[in-house]
Amino acid sequence: MLKKTVDALVASTVVFYIKCLLLRSEKHNNNKLPYFNDTNLALERMDGDIKVMKNYFDGLSEGMPALSKVIEKEFAVLTTIQELIRIAAGISESEASDFILPLHKRVKDINITKHVVGDLWHLVQPTEERAIWEQTESLEIVLLAVCPPDNSKIANNRMTVPGLRLDETLAQICIGSKRKRPVHATAVESMLGSLKKNWGTTEVE
Repeated sequence: MLKKTVDALVASTVVFYIKCLLLRSEKHNNNKLPYFNDTNLALERMDGDIKVMKNYFDGLSEGMPALSKVIEKEFAVLTTIQELIRIAAGISESEASDFILPLHKRVKDINITKHVVGDLWHLVQPTEERAIWEQTESLEIVLLAVCPPDNSKIANNRMTVPGLRLDETLAQICIGSKRKRPVHATAVESMLGSLKKNWGTTEVE
């Protein structure tokens, strides 16, 4: 019972951190300037945040060896998001596609993947948001081949406690978004319709 409780705490911590980050993007209304005054400093602070959180849970895992695997799995998505931000800001020379794929493997919904990647670019490089949306869209066949949509998971395997499922939380952020994206309105409407069909009855606090 204790192990399951700590597992849930690890998951909810990561989900909450990512949710707060994406809500900053949602509130950012400037399509030319980044949200952060100093993106390098913001990333350093993120590194510090993640280190503190991970060290705390690593300390708990000393008495629960199986917890280490959960920690690695849950925190891996934070590392992926950090690297995508670095790429967007021009700090990293890595290819965005190399990190879009592991993000998609985690959320397993192509519309969520496109939405989240666009939000990360809007946060630090808003003038390139349309370009990264188009790049993610161009990867759709590959992403779906590597990780096909799992509609049964969406419909039948929902955690009853809000905030434990990353995909669920991200879907609700996407559905609730009011921000105007620099892409064709038809594409946005299609994405929103698909998200509502799959996730519209889910409630996330």
